[in-house]
Amino acid sequence: MINSLKAEWRKLIRRPAIWWLGAFILAIVPLVYTFSWIQYNSPSFHPDSGATLAQLKAQLYPANFAATMVAGLSFIGGALMLVMGALAVGSEYGWTTFKTVYTQRPGRLQVLAGQLAAVSAISVIIVAGAFLLAALSSFTIANLAGAAIVWPALTEIVKALAATWLILEVWLLFGMVMAYLFRQSALAIGLGLAYMLAIEGILFRALSGFHLSWVTTVEKFMVGQNTGALSGSFQSGFRGPTPLISAEHALLVVVAYALGFVILSGILVRSRDVV
Repeated sequence: MINSLKAEWRKLIRRPAIWWLGAFILAIVPLVYTFSWIQYNSPSFHPDSGATLAQLKAQLYPANFAATMVAGLSFIGGALMLVMGALAVGSEYGWTTFKTVYTQRPGRLQVLAGQLAAVSAISVIIVAGAFLLAALSSFTIANLAGAAIVWPALTEIVKALAATWLILEVWLLFGMVMAYLFRQSALAIGLGLAYMLAIEGILFRALSGFHLSWVTTVEKFMVGQNTGALSGSFQSGFRGPTPLISAEHALLVVVAYALGFVILSGILVRSRDVV
């Protein structure tokens, strides 16, 4: 396991695609803070979300940086982590390196465990870096605005960090299992993003207008709806309608999906020949 982890880690950190995806996720954080602050201070800006301008600005201050990060990074960060997971696995099939790896020690499941540990460690680093950039950005904005510097409790920061990592992790694992299923990265990325954006993002939103009970029931157990509910549970200051899914339910479903993706990956790796 340790040797597999070291091998996968050395392999992943030398891939430009991993660096570019991680850098893009991190770059989003200060850009969102910067453009949001410029927008909120524009004379032509008028809030249309039911929140006051003061409430919107407060979301950019240090007191709310952790909650803002969970809500702001879960969707675009999840999509990019899905791509990362698919590339980490699918490229191995394109390069035919799995044939060499699987004919040597350690066994297939140990290789899988090392791969999962390596990509999960990268997601931890990305989330930690994103939160650090968010803290610095919120601190800078609060100083520019002359607002009081008040940080959230350490427990709230830890909870937000854990929730963000779990949300990105489940999409990362989804990308990996799709690549194991299709034995390539292109189809895994295409269908994975299509499911995430079209089915969960558009189809269920359109069907919700028909007020069908079965749609609501199915929606409560979809991965995207639950990651969205989990991230939305951290929003503070102002809230919209009562959420369809509770934070506790969302947490259980997201954890179940993560474990399911790991188990399915193990089954595919263990039972299928490499072609």
